[in-house]
Amino acid sequence: MSFDVFSGDEADLVQKIIKERADDAWAKPVIAAINRNGGLVGTNKDQFLERRFGHALRKVGIDPKYEIAGEGDTTLDFGFESAGKGWSVELMRLSETKAAREATKAGVDKDGIPFTKRILSSDAEDKKQSIEGETLKAIERICGKCELDGRPYKFPVPADRYHAILVDMRTYLHGGDLADRVHVALGTNYVTEPLLRVYWQGKPITGFFHEETNSKGATNLRDRVHFVGFVNERSYGQESFGGAIQFFANPKLFVGETPEQKAALARAAFASWPLKESRLMNAGSEEKDEEGAEKAK
Repeated sequence: MSFDVFSGDEADLVQKIIKERADDAWAKPVIAAINRNGGLVGTNKDQFLERRFGHALRKVGIDPKYEIAGEGDTTLDFGFESAGKGWSVELMRLSETKAAREATKAGVDKDGIPFTKRILSSDAEDKKQSIEGETLKAIERICGKCELDGRPYKFPVPADRYHAILVDMRTYLHGGDLADRVHVALGTNYVTEPLLRVYWQGKPITGFFHEETNSKGATNLRDRVHFVGFVNERSYGQESFGGAIQFFANPKLFVGETPEQKAALARAAFASWPLKESRLMNAGSEEKDEEGAEKAK
């Protein structure tokens, strides 16, 4: 019982992209991986995500390189130049958690029609089967992208390129909303509406960019990744991949004396991102909603 569906619209778009990009150097290894693993089937959604992103870049005139050199002997999914700046981008999908699957039940309504429902509640016997639990797991998984065997993974120390992670959020709270993504990136006290804040064991959640977060890889992420983008595609017919991304800038890597200076630096960096429909949600500012933080106490 899964809500991580592979729709016909997504399949149609991927098939179209495969035909259009069959001769592109970056696309050939992705197509080969798809074909090896059964073609247009749900288990290939990681590769389909890469296809859609690469296709979106080509539509705006960017010719990306696939599997570029990363930290040590690792690779990053895409590298490209845009507006005179270099970008290194890693893509990942948040697969359904064990807790979410266990919170999913099948039944039959009074008319005999079968249904499937998922209930994530703070009152659940298993506390992981909750919005709070899903939020913590998302933070943990994204941080984990930056560490392996106790060492930095994927992203090298920043030099002359911007580093970004794109996270497919479709299985996280059915894609979630902006408040959910603020929780994951920054933390509970950065959510401006107090009624939307969630807590774990009575304490505010800290996001992956928050200095108090100590999940595996969190320090490396804060030291090495400039932006994290949350991808929440609601449809596939318009091919608007860029418009489905909400980015958060890493406050640690945009250094200024005031929040306004940090925000200006983040905006200047983000201006070179080629998919102009994408949005930067925090502009690099570390400033909390202090009134809300006091209420949270």
